[in-house]
Amino acid sequence: MAESPDGGALTGAAVLSHRPTLIADPIMMTYIEAREALVKHLLHDASAHDAERFDEIGRRFDSLENLFPRGRDASLMKLHVAMTFWDGWIDARNNGWPKHVIGKDEWPVLARAVAADLVADREITDPKVRRQFDAVAHPSLGDRVQVLTARLRDR
Repeated sequence: MAESPDGGALTGAAVLSHRPTLIADPIMMTYIEAREALVKHLLHDASAHDAERFDEIGRRFDSLENLFPRGRDASLMKLHVAMTFWDGWIDARNNGWPKHVIGKDEWPVLARAVAADLVADREITDPKVRRQFDAVAHPSLGDRVQVLTARLRDR
């Protein structure tokens, strides 16, 4: 039986109020859950982009990233490329759609292509997406891509 600080017995309610509160880490998604969530969010954001509801792009990114499967397993690489693509899309939106490599109107088209690859459970096939967002195949990619890729692998 638990004791109070003065040595007396505690009642059930008192015992509960003196236990430390534990905050559990969120549970990591499975590969399939992450793949399905990415497809859903990419397609939603592509539709939002087409309708010029740009503020909707990436609304679920942070919550998905927090539960995203981590590691260096080869099966996760396509998911990492897709997440990094999505992050780049959000960044482009946040920075006024810079015209350096991917134009404003290309993002939803590319998002649908990435989603189609994920649905088929194949590697991301679009060369532009791979060139810009596959940090494993192109280790010289910018800091933003490298940081997110490292976070997805090593968390």
